[in-house]
Amino acid sequence: MQFKRFVEETEDNWKKVIEHQFVKEIFKGDLKEDIFKFYLKQDYYYLNQSMRNMAVLISKQQNIKAKQKLIAVLYSEANVEFAELEKLLEFYNIDADHYEKFELSYANISYSNYLLAVSSQNNFAEGLAALIPCYWLYLKIAEKHADKLKTNQNGIYKNWASVFKRKEFKKLVEDLINLLEAEITEDNFAMLKYHFNNSIKFEYHFFDEVYHKKSWKI
Repeated sequence: MQFKRFVEETEDNWKKVIEHQFVKEIFKGDLKEDIFKFYLKQDYYYLNQSMRNMAVLISKQQNIKAKQKLIAVLYSEANVEFAELEKLLEFYNIDADHYEKFELSYANISYSNYLLAVSSQNNFAEGLAALIPCYWLYLKIAEKHADKLKTNQNGIYKNWASVFKRKEFKKLVEDLINLLEAEITEDNFAMLKYHFNNSIKFEYHFFDEVYHKKSWKI
């Protein structure tokens, strides 16, 4: 599997993501609530942009079966993940109707725009390679820290984290990886790994700026 090479050759970076303090604390249940609220605001913006990005990728894919799998991912993102996020925003009295007023992190804006730029300006394979780390890393995080949920006393955090342990989410990630596997060649391997690794780095900075509640300011 060529994807396995991506994983092996970017290991130093992705391990830093799954071991980030933000991740550890949310799975243990002791993350400060104000940090989680800040995360929710960032995630609302990111998911909104992510759905736009997925629409671009779907439009570039010619294979019907592959297109259907991508549409299934978009459906899940729009009607499952986004719906759960909106419930959390409502629970914390965060007004999503005026999300344009949210103070966003630099990493969030940069990451979202990077994904859209790669998908719009480059080929399908490059856009998919840039997209996958978001899904794949959340799966790796859930696998790494699943035991922490056994003693997690925070129901909100536990329910949030448990989503990424579900077999449906694992199947979604596997489908995306299989789609990427079909696109990887020796000629494009280096470029696809470049985008894959860039998104891993964006994920790290996304978490880090959330953890420090760092919004983009002068």
